[in-house]
Amino acid sequence: MNKQTILIVEDDKKVVELLKETIEEIGSGCNIKIAYNGKEAVEIFEKEKIELALLDIKMPVMDGVQVLTELHNRKIWLPIIILTAYSVKDIEHKLLEFGIVDYLSKPLDIPKLKKRIKEVLKNREQKDSISGMSLAAILQVLEMEQRTGVISIKTDKNSGRIFFKKGMVVDIDAEGLSPEEALGVLLDQASKDQAISIEYLEHRRKERINKSLTEILLEASRLLDEDKKEGDKGQKEVKEEIITPKIDKQDIAKEIKIDIQKLSNLIDRSKEELGDALISAQIWSISDGEMFVGYNQQPEVSELFTQITAYLNEALNTAEFPQLGKYYVFNLEGKKLSVTIPQGDFICGMLIDSKKTPLGLLLKVVLPGLIASFEEAIAS
Repeated sequence: MNKQTILIVEDDKKVVELLKETIEEIGSGCNIKIAYNGKEAVEIFEKEKIELALLDIKMPVMDGVQVLTELHNRKIWLPIIILTAYSVKDIEHKLLEFGIVDYLSKPLDIPKLKKRIKEVLKNREQKDSISGMSLAAILQVLEMEQRTGVISIKTDKNSGRIFFKKGMVVDIDAEGLSPEEALGVLLDQASKDQAISIEYLEHRRKERINKSLTEILLEASRLLDEDKKEGDKGQKEVKEEIITPKIDKQDIAKEIKIDIQKLSNLIDRSKEELGDALISAQIWSISDGEMFVGYNQQPEVSELFTQITAYLNEALNTAEFPQLGKYYVFNLEGKKLSVTIPQGDFICGMLIDSKKTPLGLLLKVVLPGLIASFEEAIAS
């Protein structure tokens, strides 16, 4: 196993010697690097893999806060313990933005420092590398297990980090995007060419997200769908049909061709992919309420969601908001999700038990496949 490397960034040579002795006493067999100012530290960060840094705040040439800023701008993140003889109260908010793992006052509490170094090195050594599992599913597992740490994602196009604390996502950092936009990009790309690792590190990352995991996943997927929809509009000049709340049967005189077998296959596919998480599913016409295919059919629910779809469209149009995307989801009591897919004169609706299926599987695998099959089965 490769030795872990600790970088000491400190201009006081006496403190440097004390820190070296402390690390050597731990008996971890670490490589120890020294930088006597921030500029030297940044050069080392660029060239070498550092598992942990002990960083002084007040230094010549480039101080500790400037080092943190440089690392942030260069998309470099690692556990950093701040060492300072001064109060950090005035700059604490800035330190939290950079996600440091701790800050200790001088004169140093050596037993506490040893404990923190041991914890960080142990957790970095036990880093999990994940493959064959969606990012959304990973987040759900971490939420259930109430874990704290950092997820690092690298793809061919982007890289980013997700900071979570006691199962809750507190911040997402990727390419200067908003947290929801960043998560949408990472969800999309990590499903194709993922390189995901998890480090269970106690950190002090500032909380920028105050939403449940379900809420941010849904919002991220919605933004991603809208981006793709806008991209499709640029390539194809297609105007999607809008469902309006005023439906007059007399106005619907056009011939509609429906492939019932494909619709039936769509329901069978949803049962196969969702298993016992699928409570009910049905496909119906909004013009006359006729049910074509279904599983555990609930006609009264079909009528209800026909009205809701119409009202949503009317409200969005009146407010001059973007139109409905390809689906919408309601989070119901008892861990139930209602998924509605409007398509022209038809609607596919499902009631799903979210305790029995990963949200990532639903949003990233099942729904896109169902929507594609639904569009193929219906031609007008």
